[in-house]
Amino acid sequence: MGLPQRIAYQDQRYPYIVLAPIGKKNKYIRSIGHKFERGLLSRLNDAIMDQIDAKGLDVTPIRRYLGLEENAVLPVSFRKDEIHDHLLRPELFLWKSLPEEHGLPLKDEYQYGTDYTQLSSEQLNDHIGEVLEDYLFLSHISSEEREHWLKKIAAAFQQHPLVRLYHQKQQVIDAVETMNQSSLLSVLNYPEDVAYWRHRVEIVMRPFRSLPDSWVRGKEDSCSHDKVLTFHSSSRTIRCECETCDFRLYYDVDVDIVRLSEEYDVERAAKRTATIERQFNEVAQQNPRLLDQLAQLRALKKQLATARKTLDESLQVFKQIERYQRKQEHLTSYPLLDMYDKLSRTYIPDCLESSELLWMSEVELHDIRILKQLKEWKKLVPEHVYPFTSHVLEELKVKLEEVRYADDDIILTVKGRPLTFADTQQILDLIYYYGTDHPAHTLVQVLAGKATNKLRTLQLHETRWFGQLSHWPEKHIQKIFNQLEKQGWLMKQQKGYSVSDYAEEVM
Repeated sequence: MGLPQRIAYQDQRYPYIVLAPIGKKNKYIRSIGHKFERGLLSRLNDAIMDQIDAKGLDVTPIRRYLGLEENAVLPVSFRKDEIHDHLLRPELFLWKSLPEEHGLPLKDEYQYGTDYTQLSSEQLNDHIGEVLEDYLFLSHISSEEREHWLKKIAAAFQQHPLVRLYHQKQQVIDAVETMNQSSLLSVLNYPEDVAYWRHRVEIVMRPFRSLPDSWVRGKEDSCSHDKVLTFHSSSRTIRCECETCDFRLYYDVDVDIVRLSEEYDVERAAKRTATIERQFNEVAQQNPRLLDQLAQLRALKKQLATARKTLDESLQVFKQIERYQRKQEHLTSYPLLDMYDKLSRTYIPDCLESSELLWMSEVELHDIRILKQLKEWKKLVPEHVYPFTSHVLEELKVKLEEVRYADDDIILTVKGRPLTFADTQQILDLIYYYGTDHPAHTLVQVLAGKATNKLRTLQLHETRWFGQLSHWPEKHIQKIFNQLEKQGWLMKQQKGYSVSDYAEEVM
């Protein structure tokens, strides 16, 4: 790290300056140049000395940072034997090793924007003072690795008053955000109160929404994305920015705290969070019928759970019937099963919390319309659930046998030639074992019983599928593959075919 010694050049006439070539093609400094360059270097050297004396600066850390000896403090770059008119920023040397085989990088981001060759003596002194402060600050930063500062920033972020409030109120904050998007709001009485509550949510949640989830959820670290660090010596802060999170903050190196881009009144945020919870609870308490309906749905779900095994099997059989019929059936023809299916995708907490907000935020309804079905559902569920559900299962099993394919069922027809389910099974078996290993035309030859040299080499003529469709014209067998793919039995792959999930389930 620091200034590569191989390219560094010092002249005793300018003891506070170290010269370095800039630009990839400039490998060393041949000479200091003409009278203008010598006069400018003299002015720079005097300005550095004046600033050190006037401010009583200890520039030893800068020398250590740059790896310099004796009195040299500031690097000045030359470009094609001419002095470069912009000083180098200290970030150029931070946490990196620069190559010694050519000059320093010629990049705007590593140069000050000020053309110091055009400055008056007073302006030059001020500029040099700012540059030295930057170098002193970066020399302090360089005493630790980049990862150290990132951890310090993350730790200080977690101690920020707003972040600490977020963790204290996280359960309420999450509940507010969940309820703000909940379909339950549409069935609450007094919609004007609900609308007012949602309006207040946008105001109350604004401070917490300014904190990226990936930062606050970790509770110790920041997000995992790359970050850009920018250093401000005047305020002795590090600006940390994550472009992915669209988030930035400022870390004070001396007092170990962070400032957010926009600060909020944390005490007011705490009061508003408590208020928004209380206001929702008041709205919910004006809806005893809804609260009772949710409790009844929970009770129905528990009642049906006593026959869970039978009902789950019934649903599975029902889906098999759908697959055989190759169309979507409606569970409404089996009301008890329809109710169980919807309630199985519904979650209602067992206990009503002291806060209706916290309790209702955990409610997950498959469809808000089930509240309207509750009255009819209550009539459906007998006192003893199991016998009734067993009857439904038996009824479904009978229907499954009716729709299940028989070996002689016709699956498809090609040019007047029927393909039975038994033949389809054989084709699917062939595809299962060899479908992705060989192209379609090879599989067609196997089924046609065409003993080519290739099939003999692959020993495919010895398989049980060889000649399975020898009574079919070879060109029609290829059409079988196309139709089976179109009907969802097969899936086209880069090489050959594979058996679909549907086919596996039916087989």
